[in-house]
Amino acid sequence: MDLTKYKWKCRIILLNTTCYRDSNYKRSKELYQEFIKEFHKRHVKLMSNRKKGLKFSIKLIGYDGTLKKEFNTLVPRDIFELIDSMPMSKESKSSKIKPLNLSLYSDYKPETTLKGLGFKDKKKAIYTLDAIKGRDTKYQVNVVSTMLGRAKKYPNKTPEMDDAITVFEKWLLDYKKSKDNTY
Repeated sequence: MDLTKYKWKCRIILLNTTCYRDSNYKRSKELYQEFIKEFHKRHVKLMSNRKKGLKFSIKLIGYDGTLKKEFNTLVPRDIFELIDSMPMSKESKSSKIKPLNLSLYSDYKPETTLKGLGFKDKKKAIYTLDAIKGRDTKYQVNVVSTMLGRAKKYPNKTPEMDDAITVFEKWLLDYKKSKDNTY
């Protein structure tokens, strides 16, 4: 998995697994979501790497793109202590580091968070549009724009993602047309 585009932009928690149904994998994702504000404060992005034959592991990748530590289980407090003790945490104002604003992709209120949104294929894109339909227009535009941007830049893009991109682009085009017709 190529992570070079994240170098000097964020730290990465990389979950290696053979199956997304693995209980360790699922629990790690739940813990990340539970502590998402703290992870984002430290510019930590969660990524998954699924391959046959991979033993479940959790890797912390630093700003410089190197492995900092490998874990068997995700213990947020231990990771926060480790990150906070790193030299880059103290030098985060360095001109070399241009952190991503990871909170753009998150809703920190669990009661309003929509689960299952995505861009893996046309079906998931349509599900996403249906799920956000009742939300205010600004929220819908932000979600669609975010999904579109993420799908276009996804490092392991599949042909099915192109179908999702088409769905999101059509939605944005229709939105812009309807907006133009209201004036």
